[in-house]
Amino acid sequence: MTGARRAPAVVAVVLVLLGAWIADTRLARPQREVSAQVQAPMGARPSARSSAWFCAGATAAPDGAANGSVVIANAADKPLTGRMTVVPNEGDPVSIPVSALALGRASYRLTDVLTAPFASALVELDGGSAVVELVGAGPLGETITPCASSASTSWYFAEGVTTRDALEVITLFNPFPEDAVVDLVFNTEEGEVTPQALTGLSVRGRGVAAINLGEHVQRRVQVTAQITARAGRLVAARLQTFDGTEGRKGLSLGLGAPAPGDVWYFPEGFLVDGLTERFQVFNPGGEEAQVQLELSLEQGLAEPILLTVPPASRITVTANEEARIPKSVAHAVTVRSNNGVPVVVERTIDAVAPAPRAGLAITLGARLAARSWVVAAGQIDDANDQWLVVQNPGAAMARLAVSLLDEGRTLVPLSLERLEVGPKARRGLKLNDSVRRGNAALILTSDQPVVVERDYYKVRGLGTAMAAAIPLRP
Repeated sequence: MTGARRAPAVVAVVLVLLGAWIADTRLARPQREVSAQVQAPMGARPSARSSAWFCAGATAAPDGAANGSVVIANAADKPLTGRMTVVPNEGDPVSIPVSALALGRASYRLTDVLTAPFASALVELDGGSAVVELVGAGPLGETITPCASSASTSWYFAEGVTTRDALEVITLFNPFPEDAVVDLVFNTEEGEVTPQALTGLSVRGRGVAAINLGEHVQRRVQVTAQITARAGRLVAARLQTFDGTEGRKGLSLGLGAPAPGDVWYFPEGFLVDGLTERFQVFNPGGEEAQVQLELSLEQGLAEPILLTVPPASRITVTANEEARIPKSVAHAVTVRSNNGVPVVVERTIDAVAPAPRAGLAITLGARLAARSWVVAAGQIDDANDQWLVVQNPGAAMARLAVSLLDEGRTLVPLSLERLEVGPKARRGLKLNDSVRRGNAALILTSDQPVVVERDYYKVRGLGTAMAAAIPLRP
């Protein structure tokens, strides 16, 4: 009887201790790292019974600046089926069935579904291990961006330009039945701008709002954007173009950042005449951020670049103006907040003659390292160069392999089967040297967490598309 009376008390003590341990581990866990893993685009686990992707910001018109194609890569060993609902900014949504073979790839053009000035897509699949990317193509070239794997109540863009030669459009995609209400705030070289028309803006349920920033923030060379939902959740993307009248020419379509972070990875960097590389570091918070740009050169060493970014401000670092970053030496950059104040970082590449490529690429940094990365879109042929650039931020050698998803099987070219990337190093892989097969979906696996970027260039003409690959959840 005594033991029976003590049992509830013992259980209570154990529960209290267990609760204290859980609370302690949650407090000790790096919360922003967990947030990055949750909010960065990421393929669902193989055991997932369903997955959803949100592709925002493309056009779907005969004269569209970035007419969109949704590309699905299925890294699972079983076929996936589902539906794609294309949501225009004018008119009603249209839904069609979609499928991707096991270890295969499928592509769907938005203009085959409907016609609208702007359109976004919700892709719903009946399993995991898939990733979805959005390709935009128009007179100013091609661009590729990951689709989002979750919606958010906030979105950030560090880069943006509304000068006479530029077009900047932010698309807000609400895939849910309920209306969303949002506020948009901008920081420019002349201070903060809060347009009345973009305060308390309603985005209808299962609707798209396309906002031409040149109508609200005119003739600015520096436009950062912060989008906050009072009600609902959504997905935000930015279309940026330059028409060439002032020198810059090309287009970039990119997903926003759902949250600022402490660390941002940029595996690729290479300076030559005609190519300009800029890092836009935006601090949306109320405290100054102490930030450093850590440089990893393929040859030699370089001291980090230290910045103090005031609250609600952006600082631009132009790599070409930094003597510590040599020309014609490949480099990776890790941007890190040293005092715990999170920032948003984008890299902008402008390529004009005499650079070996041409176009514009605005790339959001990767937020985490992972062991499996998938690339859905892109071509590997005589007209297009495609690279994978791998950054190893860890202290151990990373051993990795690249496989092609080949409609029911994986192919591993011998030259891509056993690769190594040293600690704190990066390595560029020109896939054309190993593969010639046109459209190709790829999966990179590593025995250590690494960061992977996919870079895609037209051999002739405009076309510079650079973006982080999409990791798979283990």
